[in-house]
Amino acid sequence: MSRLILTAVLILVPASMAVAQNSAAKPAATEALERTVKGGVMGTEYRLAAIGTDPAKLDAALAAAVKELQRVEDLMTDWRASPLSTLNDNAGKGPQVLPLELAAMIGRGQAVGELTGGAFDISFAGVGKLWHFKRKPARVPTAEQVKAALVYVDYRRIEIVPAKLTVALPAGFRLGLGGIAKGYGIDAAMKVLMQHNIRNAVVNVGGDMSILGKKQGKPWPIGIAHPRHKEHALAELNLSNVCVVTSGDYERFFELDGVRYHHILDPRTGYPSKGCITATVVASHAEYADALATALCVMGPEKGLALIESLPRVEAIVVGLDGKAAASKGLRSSLVVPSESGKKK
Repeated sequence: MSRLILTAVLILVPASMAVAQNSAAKPAATEALERTVKGGVMGTEYRLAAIGTDPAKLDAALAAAVKELQRVEDLMTDWRASPLSTLNDNAGKGPQVLPLELAAMIGRGQAVGELTGGAFDISFAGVGKLWHFKRKPARVPTAEQVKAALVYVDYRRIEIVPAKLTVALPAGFRLGLGGIAKGYGIDAAMKVLMQHNIRNAVVNVGGDMSILGKKQGKPWPIGIAHPRHKEHALAELNLSNVCVVTSGDYERFFELDGVRYHHILDPRTGYPSKGCITATVVASHAEYADALATALCVMGPEKGLALIESLPRVEAIVVGLDGKAAASKGLRSSLVVPSESGKKK
């Protein structure tokens, strides 16, 4: 059976999964079929697939899930006008009343910051604004600029009053939810599919997924690509009713004078992280997996996997800067041990 390959850009859906919506074939009413939709959201591509017997109901469910992804983006983006942007613009002006979802997300982001000892920090945007990964020519901020900006990075200084739905940011602070909001959107879209009585589906946004039920009676086959050799699998998984999220240094980066500068910043230093090339987390919620995968890229294999082993129902695979793969106990048997070239031994 074809296997879904997880890359930084997209999960390649096997041909058997992609049932064209305008197909002339008309399956019998009791025959299960798969419907897919794809497009762009949150600065990346999405592909949603649902299995059922009624094409009209499947299409309606998928359309509703896409709208949910767009709604979450509108709520939590900091690239254009949004409730989050308004909060950032009002830093230093006292408590700001926020929509419930956004206030709760900021609270959970702060909690992951505490869990990871600051390796994950939603206030990283205070220094993140110095880094531009599409600028031509590429430029690295000066050490003085980074040092000055780090004054505005500290998740502990975000003041949240849950009962009032208020958040107060110190002057100069900015929040960025790029390391957690996509996961939340994936969870929200899957919830919508389930509300439409879909029992077998995949929500895939930029290669990060929520996986529901089964495909043709079996767990969904997922292949995790080697970060430097994407034609080769790093791990092979068979998953149901779980989420899998990958972060890595290959998503957005530039190279200057032989050095790779990527978008996953260490909020403690203000520079691109030097923990892992990539980290994949399997957990019950994509939001949680999203934040943890980002943190692991900062923490590195040893500290990162130690944290994962302490968490219930969470597993991870990481690739260190030396190119070596390691996994938490529950996923070690799924590793396809690569040679130095990334090819299977």
